Amino acid sequence: MERIERALRGRLERHPERPVRLIVRVSGEMSQAEKRLAESGVTVIRSFSLTKALAVSCSAATALSLADQPWVQSIEEDRQVTVQRQGEDEASRSGGKDD
Repeated sequence: MERIERALRGRLERHPERPVRLIVRVSGEMSQAEKRLAESGVTVIRSFSLTKALAVSCSAATALSLADQPWVQSIEEDRQVTVQRQGEDEASRSGGKDD
């Protein structure tokens, strides 16, 4: 399994100097991963202990080098996620009218 999706890897390789925001999933101790990331010049924005992942900011070149680390499980883009409330979709389909 690839640690970085092919399309993301291509974008990182094309623009190695570009700053990127990523989610890095790790194995082992989170505190140790945070320390290793900081030593690599990565800024840790937030950690997610339940999923053993960290939101980070770094250069594309640094992100590519992280993929070679055995303690890095996967790297993906940090994207905004929205959640739709239950029933919201049904209301929008019926024009928002209660039947």
